[in-house]
Amino acid sequence: MRLFSPLHIFFTLVCLTISGVSLASNTKPDDALHLLRSMTQSFSTLSYDGVFVHSEAMNMNSMRVRHDLMGGVEYESLVDLDGDKIEVLRINDKIISVYPNALVANMRAPLVPPFKRFKDVESDRLIKGYDMIVGDHTSRIAGRKVVAVKLVPKDQYRYGHQFWLDEKNHFLLKHDMMKTDGKLLERIQFTSVNFAPDLKDKDFVPKEGSYTEPVIETQPRRVKNLWQFDWLPEGFSLVWPEARSLNHGTSMLLLSDGMATVSIFVEPTMKPKAMSILNMGATIAGERSIKVKDRLYLLTMVGEVPEPTIEKLMTVFMPRQE
Repeated sequence: MRLFSPLHIFFTLVCLTISGVSLASNTKPDDALHLLRSMTQSFSTLSYDGVFVHSEAMNMNSMRVRHDLMGGVEYESLVDLDGDKIEVLRINDKIISVYPNALVANMRAPLVPPFKRFKDVESDRLIKGYDMIVGDHTSRIAGRKVVAVKLVPKDQYRYGHQFWLDEKNHFLLKHDMMKTDGKLLERIQFTSVNFAPDLKDKDFVPKEGSYTEPVIETQPRRVKNLWQFDWLPEGFSLVWPEARSLNHGTSMLLLSDGMATVSIFVEPTMKPKAMSILNMGATIAGERSIKVKDRLYLLTMVGEVPEPTIEKLMTVFMPRQE
């Protein structure tokens, strides 16, 4: 399996120095968890129409997101405002990718909503891996008052996070992901947002003359997990008790600490491969072959975690002991 193939992109789900925010040290983890849970609910329950900027490494692009509930049906639209203006439409569980033409569709990877990884915040894991602090209500983002929630990693195996939530409805207006030295890895920030948009169902219909194709989020077949980790960072655990069977004999596992995720892919191979690590901003990927008796496997890990985390995880991955 090649690093960062469309398969990896499809399945991979996702700060320590703050300026302008005074952080309160006497807050309880429950306060932060309540705000984060409310944040995850706001994505699917609120109506909104906004523009945000997503920056990572040397790349930056702006997007427009619209969301509404009409007649018991959930509508969502994500439009890339830079370049080819690709759009992803979601109507309940039906997803459609909209491109200017077929040529662009064949050249571009699917557009992935950057907020998707924040929709499943797992409380018990977060408490083990992060100290959580709630900030004072003194800042403004996109013209709206916000409350800040800071996740400080307890070890070197995960990044720090800072969330700025709308003071009234707890909608995520800004997110920073940072290294332990304070270096910014990724930022998502709204420049404008309207929580009372006059949206109609026709706003979520592909425009005439565009090239559209359905995106089917297939549910991989569950199979017995034949692998295990001899060690995991505190708070990390397997999300699924079983593995997922993908195409070409590839099995997938998923690790999470309640915020960060690491996708693990194992497939048969004929060629031995030494460990290699690829760094793409906040995303780190590793690859190596492992031999079990007379069979050779290619192990690939992709996650938004520091490089030492991927390196160590790849050395402690082994067949499950029966």
